[in-house]
Amino acid sequence: MEHNRSVEILKALADETRLSIVRRIAESDESTPGCELPGACKHQLSQPAMSHHISKLVEAGILGEEKQGTKKLYTLRREILNQIGIDVTKL
Repeated sequence: MEHNRSVEILKALADETRLSIVRRIAESDESTPGCELPGACKHQLSQPAMSHHISKLVEAGILGEEKQGTKKLYTLRREILNQIGIDVTKL
């Protein structure tokens, strides 16, 4: 994996809120609806703030996003994290 890509992934994970979101999604082997993610954070976040954090994770390639009707489902792309040496079970 190229250096810049690794840096982008690590920057996305360096934020406490985004790391909480990744941990929450990592707990499940199934896709997680976006509406369940606010509970992943220690602090109450507005919907726009949550969308911002999720977008950063999607842009970095950490989360996969799938739209089903009016919902968006998110999956953790474990292989991306494994490529840069991150063990999701230890986050």
